[in-house]
Amino acid sequence: MLESLLEMALEKKEEILNKLDEFYDPELDPQEKWISQNIKITPDKMVLSAGDGSIHKKKFLSFIFYAISAETLIYKEELQKIENSQIDLIPHHRFVEDRLRNYMSLYEIKNALQALEKGVDYYLFDGSLLGNLIRPFPLDKELKTKTKREIEEKYRYPLEKELDNNLVEISSSHFADDSNKNMESLIYLENLESLLVIKKLLDYGKKLVTISKTSTRNDYFGSNIPDISLFDGSNKKEGYSHPHYLKVSSQLKREFPILDNYLREKEFTIFYARLEDYKNIIKIELPYRASAEEMKNVLGMLKRDSVEGYPYLLKKAHHDVVIKKTDLDRLSAIMGFLEKDGREML
Repeated sequence: MLESLLEMALEKKEEILNKLDEFYDPELDPQEKWISQNIKITPDKMVLSAGDGSIHKKKFLSFIFYAISAETLIYKEELQKIENSQIDLIPHHRFVEDRLRNYMSLYEIKNALQALEKGVDYYLFDGSLLGNLIRPFPLDKELKTKTKREIEEKYRYPLEKELDNNLVEISSSHFADDSNKNMESLIYLENLESLLVIKKLLDYGKKLVTISKTSTRNDYFGSNIPDISLFDGSNKKEGYSHPHYLKVSSQLKREFPILDNYLREKEFTIFYARLEDYKNIIKIELPYRASAEEMKNVLGMLKRDSVEGYPYLLKKAHHDVVIKKTDLDRLSAIMGFLEKDGREML
């Protein structure tokens, strides 16, 4: 660290600390939308499952080397695991980040589908399914409408047949060698695969619970300060917020290239909860319009199997699956990559 940066920290300390007041809004009262009460643990024995995914990449001068891992845990008298991983190369292009994020999402969701097919009662999904749906489509505005329709007409049915095999892989890559496909068309097909897989997951409806430790959404208060921060700052006790209902159609103006009616009409229940006094608050999404009783059942299930205010299976899956830089360096060494990645020249 440069000495000048340390000096600036000392000089600006008071100025920056004074800005903290900008991140609180005294005119808002989150308590009005919060229910402070002990959450009743659900006594029924249920089969729970949770999963997470991880991705890491290493840039070389002429290509990118990446690794994906996904793990799903199922607790049914004993702990069971579903693991799937992938390593491969991808060329440099401006949609690399979007593309790799989609790859990881596909692995996570396909892992979840394998668990759900085993008959679990609840599947805990890390992140936001609503966020996955409303995220802008790479290339959506760049490919011609005619080109997109041709891709959908030619490859949707073969892709659905591939997905019926229930394998955890990037199924659209099976069409990568088609002489009629270029990079942009393949990326578009990968995003169609994502919609098809999300639809299969959403069909499980009330078995799905999506959980986030962070969120920038401001649906409750419309403030520049995220709802999760306002709820967290207003009360440190156990409890949960009143539900907020959102239809997918209210979150985006564009149409989905496929499954538009199904996806746009999907309604989500969003609420926040603290499962234990003074522990972290979490955001919960349910892909249906949940009643008060259904919310309480979900909260009771989460509390029963949580440690330090967070679902144990989800925490374990996250710690198991994470790919570190050192892991990718080891994998690169196993591959025997000798090409410079740029840093050797510094």
